[in-house]
Amino acid sequence: MVAGTRKGGETLDRPLRRRRVAGWAAPHTLSLASLLLIPACERRDSDGPKGAGIRAASPVQDWIARAKTAPEGEDREAIASALAGYIADADGRLLVEIADALGALGPDARAAAPALTGLLSHEDPWVRVAAMETLGGIGAAAVPSLVDAFEKGSASVRVRAGIVLGEMGEKARSAIPAIERALQDPSPDMRARATAILAQISPASAESASDRGAPSVALPAAAPAAPAAPAAGAAKEWPQFRGPGRDGVSPDTGLLDEWPEGGPPLLWEREGLGRGYSSVSIAAGRLITMGDRAEGGGAESQLLIAIDLATRKDLFTLRIGPPHEEGGPRSTPAIDGDRVYAIGTEGDLVCVRIETGDPVWRKSFASDFGGAMMSGWKYSESPLIDGDRLICTPGGKDAMIVALDKRTGATIWTCAVPPLGEKGKDGAGYSSIVAAEIRGVRQYVQIIGRGAVGIEAATGRFLWGYNRIATEVANIPSAIVTGDYVFVTASYGTGSALLEIRREGDAFRAEEARFFGASAFQNHHGGVVLVANHIYGGHGQNAGAPTCLDLATGEVAWKAKAPARGSASTAYADGHVIFRYDRGLVVLAGADPKSFRVKGRFTPPSLGEGPAWSHPVVCDGRLYLRHGDRLACYDLRDKE
Repeated sequence: MVAGTRKGGETLDRPLRRRRVAGWAAPHTLSLASLLLIPACERRDSDGPKGAGIRAASPVQDWIARAKTAPEGEDREAIASALAGYIADADGRLLVEIADALGALGPDARAAAPALTGLLSHEDPWVRVAAMETLGGIGAAAVPSLVDAFEKGSASVRVRAGIVLGEMGEKARSAIPAIERALQDPSPDMRARATAILAQISPASAESASDRGAPSVALPAAAPAAPAAPAAGAAKEWPQFRGPGRDGVSPDTGLLDEWPEGGPPLLWEREGLGRGYSSVSIAAGRLITMGDRAEGGGAESQLLIAIDLATRKDLFTLRIGPPHEEGGPRSTPAIDGDRVYAIGTEGDLVCVRIETGDPVWRKSFASDFGGAMMSGWKYSESPLIDGDRLICTPGGKDAMIVALDKRTGATIWTCAVPPLGEKGKDGAGYSSIVAAEIRGVRQYVQIIGRGAVGIEAATGRFLWGYNRIATEVANIPSAIVTGDYVFVTASYGTGSALLEIRREGDAFRAEEARFFGASAFQNHHGGVVLVANHIYGGHGQNAGAPTCLDLATGEVAWKAKAPARGSASTAYADGHVIFRYDRGLVVLAGADPKSFRVKGRFTPPSLGEGPAWSHPVVCDGRLYLRHGDRLACYDLRDKE
C-alpha cells in the first residue's frame, strides 16, 4: 500500500498497480531507491505482493517541496519515483503540481516518465500540458515511453506524444524508426505529422533551419517603423482582443514604474464567470467576456457575459452555444458603439445590443459558410470590427475569411484562399485578424491553417500568402504589422519570420526578410508585443522564456530563463512589458532591448481552476486578470 490523495484532499491507502486510462496503460511503482528515503520505523508490511507493502511517511506536498529544492547529490531519482506513485489517485490541480515538481528534477525524473506519459490521455488539458512539459525536460530517458504511446495510443495520444518527441529535437533520435513507420500510416494527417516530427528531430533539418535563421542583408533604415507614441493620459476603453490596436499595447501612462512586494494594490475581485480562457473587453462602463456555466439550475452553456464595472454585477447573459469540454471559450468579444459581437467555440457568431443583451443577428460558421478548423480545439478567433464591417475567419473552402455588415450580418464578400504550400492543414487557425495599410492598400492579415495571408479589405481579394510559418497542430499568435512588414510566429518546432510585403502594380508577394528558427524564438499562444523595432514575448512551446528580438538586425537581443513554468501572455504599457504565466505568476519587466529587468512580480492570492491563459488587460490605469471563473482588478496608477 502507499499513501495518496483523492480529489478533495483526503488521504488514502491504495495498492500499487498498473493504471489504465482511456486505453493507455501506465505503470506506477515505487523504486527501491525511494524506499530508502522512508525511515524503517514508518514502513509497514502488507498482505499484497512482495514489495507493495510500503507507506510513504511524507505526504505528497512534502515530496513536491523536496523535488523543487533538491540539490545535486541528493537522491533525486528516488524523489521522482515517490511522486510517480501518487499520480493514479491525484486530482487535476494536484497532478499539475506533481508534474511541475517532477519538472524541477529534469532528467532525474526519468523514473516518472511512464506515469507522466499515461497522463497524455487525461481529460484535463492542463494536466496533459504539464505532463508534456515535464516529459520534454526529462529528455532522452522519456523517449521509450513516448514511442510506446506514439505507436499504441489513441489518435490524440499519438499526436501529443509526437509533439513532445519533436520538441526534443536530436534528443529523440532513437524515436526515428517509429516515426518513419508512421509515414506509412493510413491517416494522411498522421503521415503529415510524422513528416513534421522527423524534420524537427533530424540533425540535417536542424542545421538547415539554423542556417536560414541567419540574416543575409540588413533591413532598410526606414523600416520597420517604431509604434506611435502612446497618447497622453489613460485610455478608458479596451474594446476588443489585445486592445485598441489589437496589438497588446495599452496607451495608458502615469503607471507604477515598479510594483511593491506582493504586487500592485488589489481593487476588487469576483467569481462566477464560468470556465473559459476568454479575456475581457471594456467600454462604456461595461466589461464583456465569455464563459461556460449553468444558468438557473439548467445545463451548462456557453454565455456572453456583461458586467457593470461600478457594481461588478452581471448586467445580462446570453447563450451563444454549447459549452466546450476542454476549458471553455477562447474568443474575446468586441464592443462597438451600442453593439457587442462574439464568436463561440462551435462557430456561432452573434451580435447583441450592449444595453440589454437582446440579439440583433446571428450566423453559423459551419452552416452559413462551410467553415472548418485546422484541428480539434474549436474556434478561438476574436472578431474584428473595421468601419462598417465585421471581419472573421470561418475557414471554409470558398469562405476562408468573410466580411459582414456589422449592423445586419449581411455578407459583403467572401474570400477563398488558393493553395499556399504543403505545411499546415486546411481550415481556420486559432489566430485573430489584424487590419493595416500595407503598400498603400488596406489589408486584413490573418494566420490560417496553411500560414499567413493578406486580404484586400475593400474587395476580399487574396493578395499574398506565406506557408512556412504553418504548423500541423495549431497556428495561434496574431500577426504584428509595422509599416510594410509583418511579423509572424508559431510553435511546434516552427519559429518566427519577418516578412516584407512587396508590390508590383496590383500584384503582392511576401518575401522573407528574417527567419528565426525554433531554437531562437517560437511563441506558443501568449502573443508578442512590438516596441520600437523590438519584439517582446515568451519563447518556447508550453513555455515562456522572456525574449527580445531586434527586428532591424535580425538578432536575439536577449533571452532570459523563464521565471515560471508554462506559457506567458503579454501586454505593453507605459514603458513596461507584463508577462503573465499560466501557473499564475505575473511579472513586470522594463521594455529594454539591453537586458531583462524585472521590476515587480506577484502571484494572485486567489487562483482559478486550470491554466491562466487569458491575456492581461491594462485599461484606465488598471490591470485586469481573468483566471477561469475568477476576475481580479489591480491598481497600476502611480499616485505620487
